[in-house]
Amino acid sequence: MKYSYNWLTELSGTKLSPEKLRNLLMLRSFEVEGLEKTGQGLEGVVIGKILEIAKHPNADKLQLTKVDVGNAVLDIVCGAKNIEVGQKVPVAMVGAKLPNGIEIKAAEIRGEKSSGMLCAKDELGLGEDHAGIFILDKDAKIGMALAKFLELDDVILDIDILPNRAHDCLGYVGVAYEITAIENRGFDYDYSGLKLPKVKSKKLKVEVADKELCPRYIGAVMENIEVKESPQWMQAKLSASGIRPINNIVDATNFVMLELGQPMHAFDFEKVSGMKSKIPNYKSQINPKSQIQTCNIIVRRAKEGEEIKLLDDEVKKLDKDNLVIANNKEVLAIAGVMGGLNSGVNPETQTIILESASFNAVSVRKTRVGLGLKTDASDRFEKDIDPNLAEKAMVRAVEIIEHIAGGKLEGIADIYPKKVKPWKIKLDLEYANKLLGENIPFKRSIQILKSLGMDISGKDGKLTVGIPTYRVDIKTQEDLIEEIGRIFGYENIKSQPMVAPLVPAKVNKERFFERNVKNTLAGLGFDEVYNYSFYGQKDANDCALGEIKHLELANPMNPGQQLMRVSLIPNILKNVRDNLRNFKSFNIFESGRVYWPDGEILPEERKMVVMAVVLEHDKSAETFFAAKGAASDLSDKLGIKNVYFDNFDAAPSDSLLGLWHPGRSAEIKVEGMDGKIGYIGEINPLILPLFKINRRVAMVELDLEKSMEAADVELKFEAIRKYPTVLRDISILVGREITVGGIIKNIKKSGAGLVVGVELFDVFCKEEKNSFAFHIELGAIDHTLESSEIDAVMAKIISGLEKELGAEIRK
Repeated sequence: MKYSYNWLTELSGTKLSPEKLRNLLMLRSFEVEGLEKTGQGLEGVVIGKILEIAKHPNADKLQLTKVDVGNAVLDIVCGAKNIEVGQKVPVAMVGAKLPNGIEIKAAEIRGEKSSGMLCAKDELGLGEDHAGIFILDKDAKIGMALAKFLELDDVILDIDILPNRAHDCLGYVGVAYEITAIENRGFDYDYSGLKLPKVKSKKLKVEVADKELCPRYIGAVMENIEVKESPQWMQAKLSASGIRPINNIVDATNFVMLELGQPMHAFDFEKVSGMKSKIPNYKSQINPKSQIQTCNIIVRRAKEGEEIKLLDDEVKKLDKDNLVIANNKEVLAIAGVMGGLNSGVNPETQTIILESASFNAVSVRKTRVGLGLKTDASDRFEKDIDPNLAEKAMVRAVEIIEHIAGGKLEGIADIYPKKVKPWKIKLDLEYANKLLGENIPFKRSIQILKSLGMDISGKDGKLTVGIPTYRVDIKTQEDLIEEIGRIFGYENIKSQPMVAPLVPAKVNKERFFERNVKNTLAGLGFDEVYNYSFYGQKDANDCALGEIKHLELANPMNPGQQLMRVSLIPNILKNVRDNLRNFKSFNIFESGRVYWPDGEILPEERKMVVMAVVLEHDKSAETFFAAKGAASDLSDKLGIKNVYFDNFDAAPSDSLLGLWHPGRSAEIKVEGMDGKIGYIGEINPLILPLFKINRRVAMVELDLEKSMEAADVELKFEAIRKYPTVLRDISILVGREITVGGIIKNIKKSGAGLVVGVELFDVFCKEEKNSFAFHIELGAIDHTLESSEIDAVMAKIISGLEKELGAEIRK
């Protein structure tokens, strides 16, 4: 919320500069996100009085004016028609540079000299009104800087009020209370004196049909109202806080909301009492028979299908979960959110009904979310407001309206069946000091609590603390200790070594392994992405996951996120689609949990990592083999030895077969370990168009827990070979059912310990057979291989391939 420094100093009496006040609040209360100086661009604008107005001799639409600016009388040419002699107006002096970029210079207009400019509101950056010159109040002092007169020489503090303090500090009084407590001073604001007069209204009857959703409702009738523009001081305060002035009645309710944190609303009495019915068969419990014309206000749940036209001209259809303010005939406002257009105050209004109420926070939030509305009122009500604050706000609003609108209070209707009273908490100050780690004098702790408006009784550090009802956040002894600590200043608590053995934390092997996976993939050229743990039913169906039972969220953020994911792949495919707009090729990965329903209350959680590879050009399954190479490199660096790729045989509980390319997919397995640790393959080309992807996408999906079991975390070092190795190439034709992994295993087995490494470097696919070419690295640990040894081992390799795999050697 934006807070005016001038208004805060007016209430709190602080002498601190804006910068020092910001630092103090940051340390003790709230985060101040920024300071903004107002009145920029008005440095050369002063208040002038029009002394003379004459017609321009050479232009019908221009006038010649003489304006007193205090130290001089200026000749100024003006084209506006709304000026009169004796008016006070803003005058931009020669040399001034206005917010709209206009630089004022001495000029000659149609033969007449002009030494300045009379300004409209839009030229001063004070609105969009360009209908005429901005006419100021009669009490404006000639020669005074306009910014000072309009109270625009201010600094705005953007303070982040967290939800636990919104009930008392989304108002200036609450923040001013904080400032005086921090500065160890008394707060000079007659908060306790704001009490309703015992004048029962004869014209207003209030019925609360649902007292759980509306714990308190106060209505006040004010007569002889004159709706007009608010005084300048009020407009300045509202504008500084980010609220646009409208008229004196609406502005008064907004002013009270800003000052005390209690939202209010004003209804036109005549409109409320004279509306035609739009709700058939609705009957109030109130008997309207009376000699005096009365107005009925009913707080109830909406009827299914009821509609209301709001102040912003938007029509909303309501349901039974929405709490509304109504009369006997139709809905007047959505409780705690926004008023209706048809019952609002306008320039002809003479009698008003002021509303100050307390509404259930959960109900207001549900209504606000369901209707897609967010207002200053809903922001406050949904954070829970003290019902007693409604009385303080009503008294303050009546005072202000009597002062600025000439209104007279006819009477009040107050429905408050279950009064909220201050509660008491036991506090042990010795325990407080022990918890804070600082020996704060008992007298100082008591002083702090009193400065926050709390009643104290007890002695010897054993206290009973009475909590004011507006501090709904304080429920326990520890809450009180926190208040003592922050007002005392955590920066004043001396740091001390712990009086306890320091035991190093145990290494979280799972997290350590996951971090190692991420760092390795980053080193291999992959970029990490983060996605929500949800997707929609359409995403599941498009990825052939729709038949799998998912956990559904009761209240999803949007319809596209109602299912908890059982795979990372759907969201990764959306990442691929989005990245293809800017990049031709890329590698990305995500690490996260998937959630499988297992019949229990909580799902089975598995930690997975998915890698995606996209190439600009793909010939002969290059994308697949690029992903396979990345998977092999990752396994090597993680210490997962003897990895091989086997025929794809996915079960529904793992990943549906339809997701993967039927001819370019495989299971990732480890020799000596049951089951698989993941999958590799291209995404089925029938699925890719559903995500608007027109490029081959290869993915690797690994189960991190199983991968960690297979990893040899202890690195083993081998001595560098003393003797050289040799390379031999071999090209073979094999049946389409033979895998590259099976060929490599056969070569290593036949090599009798002399095969150092095998690398596939060429692939050619035919209709019945596949052609593969390999580099085979040969070498011995204790000597240099002779030609005869090399020929012998190659013969064994060829023989093994021919006999066991039916390979045909290409020569």
